[in-house]
Amino acid sequence: MAGIRTSRTGPRTTPRRAAQDGGPAGRHAAKGLPLGSRDRDMRDLTLAAALPVMFVAKLLVAFFLPDKYFYDNRRILSMALDLPTAVAWEGSYRVASDLFASINVFGLDTMLQWSICMGVLFTFVLIWMITRAYAPDWMQLVFVLATVGLLNIYVFTIGKDLIQFAFFFAAYLVITMPAGRGPVKILLVAAILYVESTFFRAYYILIAALVVAVYVVLTCFRRLYGRLGLGTVAMIVTILFAGIWLMLALSSSLMPDEYETVMALRDDYDQVMDGNADSSTYIRSLIPGEGLPVFMANYVVNAMRMMVPVELALRGPYYLPFFVFQTMVSVYLVNLLRRINRIDDPVLFLALCVFVGYVLASFIFEPDFGSWTRHEAATFPILHLLVLNRHQRLPATRGGR
Repeated sequence: MAGIRTSRTGPRTTPRRAAQDGGPAGRHAAKGLPLGSRDRDMRDLTLAAALPVMFVAKLLVAFFLPDKYFYDNRRILSMALDLPTAVAWEGSYRVASDLFASINVFGLDTMLQWSICMGVLFTFVLIWMITRAYAPDWMQLVFVLATVGLLNIYVFTIGKDLIQFAFFFAAYLVITMPAGRGPVKILLVAAILYVESTFFRAYYILIAALVVAVYVVLTCFRRLYGRLGLGTVAMIVTILFAGIWLMLALSSSLMPDEYETVMALRDDYDQVMDGNADSSTYIRSLIPGEGLPVFMANYVVNAMRMMVPVELALRGPYYLPFFVFQTMVSVYLVNLLRRINRIDDPVLFLALCVFVGYVLASFIFEPDFGSWTRHEAATFPILHLLVLNRHQRLPATRGGR
């Protein structure tokens, strides 16, 4: 049973523990790993494999994957090139097409050209981030390289998800700044997400609010509880879900138009997805009915379905890699939540708050498992911090650096 912490302060940070966490001291020390050490070898292997993984991913894009995976990308490309056959969509599609048209200094006119150029550029951004993180064990290495592959297939190309990646990279730069206190950094990250909501994806204003709310809740648990377990994780999740309910209940009076939009969201998805041959991974609500209680019941059920997508694995071997990827994310996330009072690195704690806020909003807005996996991979600047740290290493490799 969880014990109550008598001290009102959070975990104390020592240089040694910060280095183990992969925090500022740890990321600095990571650059000087001794030659021949296990951790140096694992990091070098990760970095050496990143470009070959990118190459294989681009081959899949060029020769193997069907067009249905890139409908949005091709639409944005045709809009950016102002082709006469283009069916222009407004909103985030217009923002993305105008942005890519403005930066197209090399005259790129095919999706493959964009995919290769963006892949090379942003894979080196990934490599830079990995060199600043904690050295991986074998499981972490596999996860990181799998994410590099996903990013180079679905994100590092002309499309909206690359813009999302850029905003999360900006959040990464904020929370890894050597100066600044945690509350200030979390508010800056919320401001970044709010800015994104004003011109690109409107629902990011909800993510911004949830990031701050998660920071408050997790900070309270860090200060109050001396020992955490799965029961405490369940308590945290329950409080966060209750916060979602309260936020929606208040919005029904304060922002009725926005509230009705959220309540009708799944119905709108049903109209688009029903009978669509390309919507095999659509997340259909299982509980019929209307109103906030039914919505929240579906929210909780969909959250469990998205975090452990068993139904995706049952669709066949093609979907097993996505099932494994999402299951690993969920295991890493739960493991950190039950260790929040042991996290001495403020960067890791802030990254956890940002990611949890993101997934809480995603349970509302993600229409299908494919979009969920793709958008989650685009959070890599934050996600890799949750994975590459000593808390996530296998027991046999946890102690060394």
